[in-house]
Amino acid sequence: MKMDTTDKHLLYLLDQNARMSLTKLGSELQISRESVNYRIKKLQRNKIIKTFVTKLNFDRLGLINYVVYLKLNNLHAKEYEKLVTELSEKKYIVWLASIGGKFDLVLEIAAASLAEFDGHYSELIHKHSNQIGSCYVSIRVSQHTFGKKYLWPERTTSQEVKSETALVKIDDIDRKLITAMTENARLSVMEIGNRTKIPPSTVAFRLKQLERSGIIDGYFVFSKLNDYGYSRYKCLVTVRNFSKQDEEKLLKFCRTHEDIYYYAKTLVNWNFEIEVDVKTPMEYQQFLIEFRNNFNEMIQDTESLSIFEEHKFKFWPY
Repeated sequence: MKMDTTDKHLLYLLDQNARMSLTKLGSELQISRESVNYRIKKLQRNKIIKTFVTKLNFDRLGLINYVVYLKLNNLHAKEYEKLVTELSEKKYIVWLASIGGKFDLVLEIAAASLAEFDGHYSELIHKHSNQIGSCYVSIRVSQHTFGKKYLWPERTTSQEVKSETALVKIDDIDRKLITAMTENARLSVMEIGNRTKIPPSTVAFRLKQLERSGIIDGYFVFSKLNDYGYSRYKCLVTVRNFSKQDEEKLLKFCRTHEDIYYYAKTLVNWNFEIEVDVKTPMEYQQFLIEFRNNFNEMIQDTESLSIFEEHKFKFWPY
């Protein structure tokens, strides 16, 4: 499907807030709500929009996000597809992607404790021991998403996912709402009520509470990057002689750089992860040169990975 400027602007707005109403979207794009609805359905039919994602703050829920990088043994195509399907069906795996470079797959496991993570991790490694050659685990301290700037350069914003320590207690009603919302972030209050058997007025009130408390941290689009004509690279950065001022300088660089989509501070193996959206490998090479020139004294090492395809993006592990 060939997208026009309005399609790209629509995707940008939905990536900022996937629950934005048709009327509000129409006002921003200066088209009718009927036209907005038609365009969204067209993007879904063509599988450019896979789903609408509800972003949760794991710290508020008492969950820790562990990122696992897997290097696979030589697998036939059918073996690989079967492995991806099996991993996608694991509820505790909230994100899964095929990558190229030093690793073959990357996944995120959400767990309430180190012991819970160890149980999931041990099960995964034991069950697939013949398929997995090696693995690395990383923990994210903080994250920033800068949006797909190339869809609407004039409207660039930054969204931070902070690592909060304050736990927020939730009840069964909250859990039912989160379950429904992580299936589809654009469900209406009425649709959520019908699915959960909770009165719409209660649904609306509780959703506002979940947003105000920071449990729901936003809504975005899970889409096919290649359909924009872009590819995504992940740069794993190890640093030396690193100060708070250096970290602020790096964050400012990422926030203002037109190609950078995502930034995270991490623990274990490397210090930062930066995701870059570019049209060609040469553009990524140019980014690396620029990055190293700006932070030459700070960088000890970088490792580059290609993100080929995202298979799963669902924040709720239950």
